[in-house]
Amino acid sequence: DSWKNITPDALKSNLEKNENLKALLLEETPWVLQAQDETERKRRIALLFDLNKMQNEMAANLNKLKKMQVYNGAWPWFDGMPEDRYITQHIVGGIGHLNKLGVVDIEKNNDLYSMTRNAIQYMDGELVKDYKYLLKYYTPKEMEQEHISYYQIHYLYVRSFYTELFPIPENTKTAFNYYLKQAEKYWLGNNRYMQGMLSLALYRFDSKEKASEIAASLKEYSLQSDEMGMYWKEMSSGYYWYQS
Repeated sequence: DSWKNITPDALKSNLEKNENLKALLLEETPWVLQAQDETERKRRIALLFDLNKMQNEMAANLNKLKKMQVYNGAWPWFDGMPEDRYITQHIVGGIGHLNKLGVVDIEKNNDLYSMTRNAIQYMDGELVKDYKYLLKYYTPKEMEQEHISYYQIHYLYVRSFYTELFPIPENTKTAFNYYLKQAEKYWLGNNRYMQGMLSLALYRFDSKEKASEIAASLKEYSLQSDEMGMYWKEMSSGYYWYQS
């Protein structure tokens, strides 16, 4: 931790002598030398090193995910356990969120790209299985009834992060379009958490009018307070993830 004791003058001197380092720190992170006192400057330079530490830890975690991913692209809850559909979608959603925030770049990381692509192929396959099951046991008229569950809603939300990077393949489009229509028709019967997911998913899949309708409903039924912020009275925490 000796670098945390760097004096401001020494730091500035090195920056002025080394044009490459100066360009890197002053242009990319100008806040390093914007602190007015020594303590704050040290804190900020320590933060810069901590960010590098975070990058290393992220790489280690991605490597752990790579090792845990099973042959069909899915992940288990823990190493050695069977594949799990929810946790696979949860991980793919997390990666999509990080990519959207600019924390990771899937296209520039070969391992991350491969992991995500394989997991999405698994997810698409599971959705097709859901659809084929319905076709086997329900009449065309019965198919028009509500058949969308938390799994498919979660899928639509997670899949919406990848509309351009991994477009819906041809062999998945029929099932995908069926559940997208189900989402548009039966969103009201789901809890607020699912409605939020559906609103985001439908917006990203260009069903913007329906997405706006859901968002307006969420706002209409919300409550506001200084202590709680925005919340929904009928929502209560429970054991399942969709009760958050």
